[in-house]
Amino acid sequence: MGLRSTASDQFALFRYAGVRRLFWATLISSAGTWLAFVALALDVYNRTHSSVWVGALLVTETLPIALLGFLLGPLVDRLPRRSLMIGADLSRAGVFVALVFAPSAWAIVALAMLAGIAAGLFTPAVYAGLPNLVAEHDLAGANGLFQTATSATMVVGPLCGGAIVAVLGPHPAYLLNAVSFVVSALLVVGIRPTGLQSVTAISRGYLHDLLDGAGAVFRSRPLLTVFVAWNVAMVGIAAMNTAEVELVRHDFGAGDLGYGIFMAATGLGVLIGALSARTVFARRSFATGYALGFALLALGMGLVALLPPFALAAAILLIAGAGNGLLLTANATLIQQGASDDVRGRTFAMIMSANALVLTFASLGAGALTDRAGARPVWLLAALATVVAGLVGWLLARPLSPARKSVTIAVSWEPDPESPIGP
Repeated sequence: MGLRSTASDQFALFRYAGVRRLFWATLISSAGTWLAFVALALDVYNRTHSSVWVGALLVTETLPIALLGFLLGPLVDRLPRRSLMIGADLSRAGVFVALVFAPSAWAIVALAMLAGIAAGLFTPAVYAGLPNLVAEHDLAGANGLFQTATSATMVVGPLCGGAIVAVLGPHPAYLLNAVSFVVSALLVVGIRPTGLQSVTAISRGYLHDLLDGAGAVFRSRPLLTVFVAWNVAMVGIAAMNTAEVELVRHDFGAGDLGYGIFMAATGLGVLIGALSARTVFARRSFATGYALGFALLALGMGLVALLPPFALAAAILLIAGAGNGLLLTANATLIQQGASDDVRGRTFAMIMSANALVLTFASLGAGALTDRAGARPVWLLAALATVVAGLVGWLLARPLSPARKSVTIAVSWEPDPESPIGP
């Protein structure tokens, strides 16, 4: 099955009205987000000329996600998910309008934290609600479709963001992102509330609700695989993201547009990986396909750190992005199939929170190390951390085997009978 037929299968899911609306909402808001992400990083770096500040920006976007998942994750199951998504979109629109008037790097970082709070509720609600919009056999394809949308915006958004900042400055990028969130909210309004939530969880008390989510993660082999392997991977991803501006601006001398090109190349690779995920996992064991994703990501990081030409490095990022696309598609489906709807929102939130917490501390450390040692050594360390994550993921995923051989989906899995840990 080639990329063309895979893409055709994914877009056939537009027969679901809720999928259509959620797809366009995700595509439009994600494009604005990536455009603004480039603008934020460049705005902070241009004001401070410090990778520590870039790391602080990443921290303020991820730390709220870390805290919200642990503290408020049950709300994604107990409150209407559609209402949470609409409120998060409108809140982020307001934040990015306010960023136009931010007088300093401190103000930018503070406002980015508010946007992170909204994102911490929006993303778990989307992925927890998606299984209710499609038939079970279409779930993996739906994840691939939404990952395709996000990946495509990772190509267009950074390119436009870098160009806009280079010509007009960051403020137009902030306003465009605000508009994208308003459009996203209007699209989500058209989805039936029950389309995103088959059952509203009944609270057993705040502490019990939190423990139910944690218990689901650690009792399920698919969820445990994502939780452990992706947390290790976050160390490498944090190092790569934090040092990327310094690498492009200082080591390659490529400027603001060059940073956009770098991120767009990664996004194109993610798009290729997301489109390929269904074929990759259908043709080999899940553990092998999962390890392949980590291997491609680590290889791309390492080669970029070692090879000096900018054009070659940007091309190599396609390899890293493809690995990331495989992993993101696999992770989403594993979580959705490893948790029932009444706890799915909080399991997503908890795993996202743990990832964000690791990303927070790793970003701070990577920023300080980049200012002291330079970007290239930090990217080499990122590659090493990703190799370790791949080994951990391969070991944890080995007991997972395809549930239905007749369906060529990315990750529909049942426990191996010999495995001591089942989902």
